[in-house]
Amino acid sequence: MPVVGVAGILRKEQETWESAGQNLQDAFQDLNALMSKAKEMMELAEKMRQKLLTNSSAQSNSNDEEMGSKQDLQDLLLSVGIVSPVTKETAGALYHQQLSRQLADFVRVPVERAGGMMALVDVYCLFNRARGTELISPEDLLQACSLWEKFDVPVMLRKFDSGVKVIQTKTHSDDEVFARISSLAQKPDALLKGISPSDAAFTLGIAPALAKEHLLNAENKGLLCRDVSPDGFRFYINLFNEIDLQNIHLPKTHGLYHTWISVATAAH
Repeated sequence: MPVVGVAGILRKEQETWESAGQNLQDAFQDLNALMSKAKEMMELAEKMRQKLLTNSSAQSNSNDEEMGSKQDLQDLLLSVGIVSPVTKETAGALYHQQLSRQLADFVRVPVERAGGMMALVDVYCLFNRARGTELISPEDLLQACSLWEKFDVPVMLRKFDSGVKVIQTKTHSDDEVFARISSLAQKPDALLKGISPSDAAFTLGIAPALAKEHLLNAENKGLLCRDVSPDGFRFYINLFNEIDLQNIHLPKTHGLYHTWISVATAAH
């Protein structure tokens, strides 16, 4: 029979507390079991990631399906994070040296996937995310990157003339980037309107800030000319290289200059 009155209220309150206590106990048991397995799972993920890195450098011939599977697996393993991040407490005086090696090992795959170059600020966010609660300062990151010159690692720190710092692979070629930019700038629409950093970013598959640095580099090499307006920067293919100083008024019937004349005439 149900108990009514004050006794019924107290009994109901006691049953509620007992049920909540049992739920908490079950939850903590599940949490302890999860924590006991978490370290083992992260160690396994790190071993698999290292094996993937080794296989990717040793085998360059794979079909698209295999490459897609490896790509998905690498994304999954990178999201797991770093198993044992280097800290000042564990490394002591060798902190920056060990941090430098761990950073070089970690950043290799993301940089290659980004086309061989990533902004330093993006690497900082990605690396700290993988470290979990063991965050590092921007100064520690810079010092770790500066030590790569002493180690045999596949990445390097680069500073553009504008001051923007990036991390790039040692196999990254500016000539390949310049060739793609020149091809983009020679399209009919680009001959008339030029290209913006956003256009170059879409073609190169990188961030607009990095695309702008590549465009400025191409300008320094004499490949492009820059136009600055209230709408921002626009870059045009350099036609001055096509002009013959000995026959400056002689119209050409071939080459890039002739293409530009044809496109401009058709537009008007």
